[in-house]
Amino acid sequence: MNQAIEYTKVEQSLLAVGSRRKNVTAYLITVNTGVALLRLGKHEFVLTTGHGFWVPFECLHALTVLPGCHYHMIHFSARLQQPLCQQAGFVTLTPLLNALLHELSQTKEQSQTNHSPTGRILAVIVDQAAKFSPTTQQLCPALSAKQQSVLKKLLDRQSPAADEHLSAVEAVLGMSIHELEACLIVREAIRLSRSGRNAAQIASELECQLDHLQALGQTLADYQF
Repeated sequence: MNQAIEYTKVEQSLLAVGSRRKNVTAYLITVNTGVALLRLGKHEFVLTTGHGFWVPFECLHALTVLPGCHYHMIHFSARLQQPLCQQAGFVTLTPLLNALLHELSQTKEQSQTNHSPTGRILAVIVDQAAKFSPTTQQLCPALSAKQQSVLKKLLDRQSPAADEHLSAVEAVLGMSIHELEACLIVREAIRLSRSGRNAAQIASELECQLDHLQALGQTLADYQF
């Protein structure tokens, strides 16, 4: 990255399946609309509208962005002298931070140097980031404990024992359970494909019809198995 702190606004139309990796920059991701999934070790966290997640330097993780997700991402370079939190997790988006992110999203300025208007906004965000107290106590802060339990089963590709909370989960995610399940199947298929499996092996392992899997991959991720 050219600057010590850089801002990007992303409007993701297709499913984006990130590899498990360590990041060379710290970053803050905040979701405006849609859903992103961030895996840390054996745990996966669900980012929905109005929530932010902090990923520190050298954090082993994988980011999946579902179709239709719009989000902000701010990268922080190791060149920064300001001490930053070394723990990953959800962070509180204060009114000031939300206002700064909104201002960044509205600007058409290209320069992000220290002395540009955008650069000065980013400098304030660095100060805000230094105050973060990330938490991983919840899978998805927008949902109740029981609703999170249902979501956890869905992420593990298991059928919830009861469906009384499914409508609430769908409302927060902004998509149907079937749409979420389709995204998760394609994500797993892409991971298997990257590990060397062919299309027939992937379909067999996921217990899915090959033509159906290929149609989902093309539609959701523009991916050919």
